[in-house]
Amino acid sequence: MKIVIIGAGAIGGTLGAHMKRAGHDITLCDADRDHVDAIRRDGLHIEGPVEEFTVRIPAITPDELPDSIDHAIVAVKSLHTAAAAELLRDRLSPTGFVLTVQNGLTADALADAVGQARVVSSFVNFGADVMGPGRIMQGNVATFRVGELEPGTITDRVRQLAAALPYAEATANVLGYLWGKEVYGALLWTGAVSDLPIAETLERAEYRPLMLAIAREVLAQAPVTVEGFDGFEPADLEGSLDRLAAFNRRSAKTHSGIYRDLAVRRRKTEVDEVHKDIQGPAFDLVVDMIHDIEEGRRVCEVANLDLLATAVAALQPVRS
Repeated sequence: MKIVIIGAGAIGGTLGAHMKRAGHDITLCDADRDHVDAIRRDGLHIEGPVEEFTVRIPAITPDELPDSIDHAIVAVKSLHTAAAAELLRDRLSPTGFVLTVQNGLTADALADAVGQARVVSSFVNFGADVMGPGRIMQGNVATFRVGELEPGTITDRVRQLAAALPYAEATANVLGYLWGKEVYGALLWTGAVSDLPIAETLERAEYRPLMLAIAREVLAQAPVTVEGFDGFEPADLEGSLDRLAAFNRRSAKTHSGIYRDLAVRRRKTEVDEVHKDIQGPAFDLVVDMIHDIEEGRRVCEVANLDLLATAVAALQPVRS
């Protein structure tokens, strides 16, 4: 396939490297000039426990995009979706399509620019981090599903993408996986206010009521049948915490990308985009605390989880 990947960070860069190595015609596009320059000079290096390799791959900045693009993958942070959509609005060929591999429910913004019929969605759960310009650490291999926004069918283009992408499988219910990720993602947002590893935030007994309350709140908002993955099962949330903790202990990625945005990169997170999709009194408290950390009123520490656990417990109805 001939594909331009818009966003060459953790997920986009990992996908692009694997696809280029497999023989596909891939171009990476990223706004980080240092990252682009390093890829041009030295190639893109994938490191970590899964495997290590370097690929020579074309890399450009958004101002260097060609006038016409056959197929695109959007892998930017969800708060940058609108900007990525504008890059594609007048460039995507009439027979082309765009695949989103982002967190959250971002397809609408892309559909507004190129039309819903030309948007394909996906659920990505493997972990990766940008370690420096031209360097990405892939922490594990995990569930990856590709599907149409309209549920119930698996089209030829979905099969084509699933065959080209590493670890991917086709699904007729991609939104079910995305809503499962919304539940899991809400747990990661909650844990990211501390400096604990993901696994520890999920398995510590003192935070279990907090995590279960968050998961139930988000799950109740799902408009589709929610799919399970990598230990998460919507019908067994308590068991899911143990299984997700075990899943994360097997990964070299110990902390979430959310935590890295807050504590390492110190940049704006995707929390406001996520908050458009899911609301509720418990998750609202998490969002407020994330804002406090973003704006320098707090730092990521265990005391934040203790405060959230107490506050969310006070929201729960008293059972006789």
